[in-house]
Amino acid sequence: MSTGDVTSAGIIAAAGQRERVKFALTPLADIMFQLLIFFMLSTSLAPYALLPVSGPVDTEAGAAPQPRTQPRSQTAAAQAVWHLEQGQIRSGSTSIPLQDLSAALAALKAENIDDIVLFVTDRAQAQDLATVLEQVQQAAFGRLQLIGR
Repeated sequence: MSTGDVTSAGIIAAAGQRERVKFALTPLADIMFQLLIFFMLSTSLAPYALLPVSGPVDTEAGAAPQPRTQPRSQTAAAQAVWHLEQGQIRSGSTSIPLQDLSAALAALKAENIDDIVLFVTDRAQAQDLATVLEQVQQAAFGRLQLIGR
């Protein structure tokens, strides 16, 4: 046999044998940790305040709840209907910036409107909703109805 035959026979013999390929988990773990770090750093870290959604609290300890003096059908007309958008509230054709919300709530109180229906639009952010809930709670409104998707 010549040296050319031995070499070609060695290549054929090596090609016929297959080595078992080992599956390494290290690159997969590296990618998972990189994705975890990316999502942790790209999210908002500012916590939203937890706001209890309840009615106003009576200041007197032994005060019994007062019943409504008007029938339910008459109080349904005394509602404010708002649409929450990003940074503002729309009431009909009027836009109210969230910075002026306390003045708008005081105007509703002056008109004896104690019921707000709030439609949350797709453009509203969670912080906008938290701001509205906080302001309505501070103004001691009797009822706030949230309607959204």
